[in-house]
Amino acid sequence: MPNRTWQKALAASADPVRARHYLDLLRRSDAGRTLDSVSAVLARVLAALFCGSQALSEALIGHPEWLEGVADPAGLKFARREEGLRREVNAWLAPAPTAGDTTGALTRVRQFKQRELFRIALRDLARLGPVWEITREISDVADVCLGAVHELCYRQLSARLGSPWHPDVQGRWQPTGFCVLGMGKLGGQELNYSSDVDLLFVYAEEGQVCRTPPRKGSSPPSGLSNHQFFTRLAEALIAEVGRMTADGFLYRIDMRLRPEGAAGPLVRAMGSYENFYAQWGQTWERMMLIKARCVAGDPGLGAEFQETIQPFRYPRFLGDRIVAEIAAMKQRIETEVVRAGEIERNVKLGRGGIREVEFIVQTLQLLNAGRLPFLQNPATLPALEKLAQYQLLPPADAVELSRAYAFLREVEHRLQMENNLQTHTIPVERKDRERLGRLLGLASAAEFDAALAAHTSSVRRIYDQLLGERARPPRVPLPADFAGAEVAWEKTLADHGFRDPSRARQLLAGFVHGPGYGHVSPRTSELARELVEKLLRRRPNAKLNAPAASPKLPVLSDPDRVLARLDSFIAAYGSRSVLYETWVSNPVLFELLLLLFDRSEFLAETAIRTPDLVDDLVLSGRLQRKKTAAEIFSDLRYGDADEDQRLWLRRYHQAEFMRIGLRDILGLVDGEQNLVELSALADACLQYALEVALRKIQIRTIPFVIVGLGKLGGAELTYGSDLDLVFVADPRVKNLARLQPVAAEVLHLLSSPTELGTAFATDARLRPDGEKGLLVNSLDAYERYYRRRARLWEIQALTRTRPVAGNLEVGRRFQALAAALTNFRKPDLPLAAFTPDWKSAIANMRRRIEQERTPRGQEALAIKTGAGGLIDAEFIAQMLCLANGWQEANTLRALEYARDSGALARAEADSLIESYRRLRRIEGILRRWSFEGESMLPDEPAPLYRVAVRCGFADADALLRKVRRDRAAIRQVYARVFGESTPRGSET
Repeated sequence: MPNRTWQKALAASADPVRARHYLDLLRRSDAGRTLDSVSAVLARVLAALFCGSQALSEALIGHPEWLEGVADPAGLKFARREEGLRREVNAWLAPAPTAGDTTGALTRVRQFKQRELFRIALRDLARLGPVWEITREISDVADVCLGAVHELCYRQLSARLGSPWHPDVQGRWQPTGFCVLGMGKLGGQELNYSSDVDLLFVYAEEGQVCRTPPRKGSSPPSGLSNHQFFTRLAEALIAEVGRMTADGFLYRIDMRLRPEGAAGPLVRAMGSYENFYAQWGQTWERMMLIKARCVAGDPGLGAEFQETIQPFRYPRFLGDRIVAEIAAMKQRIETEVVRAGEIERNVKLGRGGIREVEFIVQTLQLLNAGRLPFLQNPATLPALEKLAQYQLLPPADAVELSRAYAFLREVEHRLQMENNLQTHTIPVERKDRERLGRLLGLASAAEFDAALAAHTSSVRRIYDQLLGERARPPRVPLPADFAGAEVAWEKTLADHGFRDPSRARQLLAGFVHGPGYGHVSPRTSELARELVEKLLRRRPNAKLNAPAASPKLPVLSDPDRVLARLDSFIAAYGSRSVLYETWVSNPVLFELLLLLFDRSEFLAETAIRTPDLVDDLVLSGRLQRKKTAAEIFSDLRYGDADEDQRLWLRRYHQAEFMRIGLRDILGLVDGEQNLVELSALADACLQYALEVALRKIQIRTIPFVIVGLGKLGGAELTYGSDLDLVFVADPRVKNLARLQPVAAEVLHLLSSPTELGTAFATDARLRPDGEKGLLVNSLDAYERYYRRRARLWEIQALTRTRPVAGNLEVGRRFQALAAALTNFRKPDLPLAAFTPDWKSAIANMRRRIEQERTPRGQEALAIKTGAGGLIDAEFIAQMLCLANGWQEANTLRALEYARDSGALARAEADSLIESYRRLRRIEGILRRWSFEGESMLPDEPAPLYRVAVRCGFADADALLRKVRRDRAAIRQVYARVFGESTPRGSET
């Protein structure tokens, strides 16, 4: 008869009769003598186990010694850390075992797993830890077990065959790493009690197996390849992990997630994975790789794998097609995997189940985590928190999904623990559901049913909003075919904003069916129609006045031109079928090309001349990289050995312009960062040109500095900007004549025309005496000129200087001179250009620019030279630098400093800065079209509309209204600053 402690525990349990049955059986075991003395807490915990798991109750009866590990129930309140689990196992793995010892070690691993799952189940059933903590513990145990089996198998195999090696880039042989990657619930550290374990195997490099490392430059003896060795290792690991013994088995391993599934090789080298995913990877594989995690083997190789697959797993740009693909996957699961009658009872795959929560999270991660790295979390619950934090999911929805996920995972655990079976189906019998509910702390089957219905309904509602039929991109109705449907096609194209629907129809017919002189397969035509639909979704139906299908996919401003450019690109590329397959499997490429052809004529022509360039930039992941001038200079120096330096410089410059332009078009950088990246490219090209010129003229030292002025000086270069340069020599240089050819060669390398065009237009006229003066002058000559003969505008230009190449010590001294000359607060006299009314002189200069460089009758379109244009803001910044002795070449930073120092009132400065930013961005978009120095809005309605759309406005009127307001705000500050006493900054 149980004592009062046990009577209370049994009475409070979910199934007192069953709990009493297993207690009686346990009393007959070796543990029977200790049961009467257990604490009330341990009695309650064991009663929960008896009610919740027949399998574990019977295992405990067979292993009563397990009770010793939980004799103090206080220890069950806390999860065991992975480090402690691993130390325990490593203690008896550390000695290298013999073959017989390996069998014994594997037995101990299986016993360790059984004992730890018993302990975790006690915590779980007694509700001593949240679900995320329980799944983390189960996953930690799996990590430790897999790590132990990997270690044992590797030792055995290498003892018998030798170790794998591969040559590095210097020809030295290095040990080859191997990594076991956990996928799915194991990768996300969300494992169930009876989950399959999804794995991938990766090794570092191809090579050979040797007993001793080969010597540098030598060839190892012919024998087992690395691929063969690691295949055997993987086979041994799978066999041992899945081996059924008297102590049970460790895990069922599922390798079907590997590239090519069951038909693919069991193991692959890192490069093989990279190539496969880049060329053939599908949406489900992106989702699968979200949860990839190194669970055994070389963690460094695991980290390298994560970095390698990053551009595929988390692309920075994906179209809405991805949503439709994921929704279709879930639909197939519901129709093919879940048996009839179980759709509402399957907590994993059914409606509103666990998989729908995971699909919601993974869809939002795929769409956004490439741009927002903090979303890159393999675990579901932390990812939900981040999605809410970044406002990609309403916080209330995130809370509902988190609660539903935790509840459904607990239900799943209770179902699987019962008989240690991989089941996800809610029982039909009421008494079974009542017991299930009581195991979850619910009073009855009705209460359980209500909780289940509430959670699954919430999940399904949110799922439908994101992935249901209404949430998917609307289909664009297309006529059945081109032949005989000319009128219908032309009406459709006219409705979508094509100016010449007849010509557009002809181009699209060729796009779908080929140019008429070659065969196009039905598959290619099917892909082409899908791409046509995607193209038309990028234009609103003009009659409906509808917005674009997605705010992340900007409207095309000129679909006729885009289609014509697309036709030229396909002709240049060659293989239509390969190209369409690439665009459909990597929709980012197609979306990007549409935007490219619409946003920049210059870049469109470059892409058509070199059609592989865009593919290479996107698929290599280089679009995501921000490159410094030092990195660009290093690239330039690396690649010039076997090619004419002028051509190499232009080829590299062309590729970098494409990379920077695409980053701008895609919104991967803001307007300011775009200017910084263009300036970094100019800096690096100047540094490279100087190095080449010095080498050509055989001068070993760097006797002068190249100083950038204007936009280059402020690191705010835009498309089509000239490089304003001066060459300043060390005063100790005796022979200035020898340096003139060096400077001339620098200018020639950058700006002379070639078959690939120029790199940068240069302007060296800001030197003393302009075009009549020497290209290279000494620092002393510059000082004499600036003090004695320079005009005020030349001193004003010194507010925007920056050494960019050459002897930076001379550059530092030139900057010190510029600082002294431009401090009108304490003018460093003598300075011929300085007069007490210097501010009025600058205002007069600005007035002349406005009158002489603004076309008559087009003042409203002159966003640079007109009243309130960009030059107003730049003159404000330069005047404040002169008045206060500030050294800040960048216009925006100078204006921000004026605000922060009190030289400008905060409200007016904020208005000025915001308006200046917007006008400068509009100018950048204008110039990006042709890469010429355009700063006038078009005066014709159609081009003006296209510019407005490229700038993000609905129409030309909206653009002009915003420009008028911004120019009025800038001119208001300009008038106050130049019309009153000079504002002063705070003392520094």
